[in-house]
Amino acid sequence: MEAVRRLVQIQQEKPALQQLMKMGSIGDELWREFNAAEQETTGELQEIAMEANTFKENWGQTIFSTAAQMLEHEKQKKLQQEMKLMLEKEAELKKRQEEEAKENEAREHERRIKESKKAEEELLKMEEQEKKAATSKKK
Repeated sequence: MEAVRRLVQIQQEKPALQQLMKMGSIGDELWREFNAAEQETTGELQEIAMEANTFKENWGQTIFSTAAQMLEHEKQKKLQQEMKLMLEKEAELKKRQEEEAKENEAREHERRIKESKKAEEELLKMEEQEKKAATSKKK
């Protein structure tokens, strides 16, 4: 299964590496090493297929098909785990934001109460001053 994984990775990376080679971003040595790794992996897979076919005819193709399915299953499982983790993080973030919103709302409510009390006190003082001013004019 590991050889199949390496071959899939090589096949996925080859187009990007070819593009980098055309642009001159990588040297010939790296390209040769990449091709050597590809040939080595292909040779390893051919050996595995030949050995598998000694046990049962066409079994080499079957094991590669099965290995590819297993790799795809692992990939799907990993994606599901990542999605689950992401959903958990989003839920935690939403919960935290809701808690912060409640706290902000409570603080805002407290601030309004204080402001209304302060305004009420100021109005009472103004009324008192007006009464004093009115009584001092009468005298």
